[in-house]
Amino acid sequence: MSFIGKLLSGGEKLTKPCRPEETEPLPDREELLGKKREFLKKKIDQEFLFAKTNSRKNRRGALQALKRKRWYEKHLKNIDCAVKAMRSAHEHMEIVNKLNDVMKEITEEHDLTQDMTETLLSSACFEVEFDEEELLAELQRLENSLDESVFNKDAAERRLPSSASPSQPAMTEEEDIEGDLERLRCWASAPS
Repeated sequence: MSFIGKLLSGGEKLTKPCRPEETEPLPDREELLGKKREFLKKKIDQEFLFAKTNSRKNRRGALQALKRKRWYEKHLKNIDCAVKAMRSAHEHMEIVNKLNDVMKEITEEHDLTQDMTETLLSSACFEVEFDEEELLAELQRLENSLDESVFNKDAAERRLPSSASPSQPAMTEEEDIEGDLERLRCWASAPS
């Protein structure tokens, strides 16, 4: 017995959840329910006509026809409810599918970001090896390119404030900055 047949007959209940691949496509189910709906409308009209024509001659038959008419009307309402439920479920499944797609994209982006973070952290933690000899050679080239007079002037200027007499006022911050700028200018203009 199909799902719709079980729903309409009020028969046995479904014991396992429906999987999308096990169910009929929505248009097919709607078409089947539409046909069932039209069939029930015709039966309702027939029973009503029978009850109307036999209301004086065959009262008992007319009452039975009205009972069948009500039974068909009840099942017609069930079909309408089933159609609404299927449409709603279909809409919600589309939303759930879209949500699943978005969650999958977010997970992929997170994995990519995690990989990038791990790469950056590993290089920031100095797991990248440097050639010690190359670094020492570069430092030696830097020392050779510097002018020795800059070192001598800098050392002499650093000694002046500490050897200055207490009667001389200490250099102000502006004078100290000016001195630093002057040393930088000398160093920058020195031949390399």
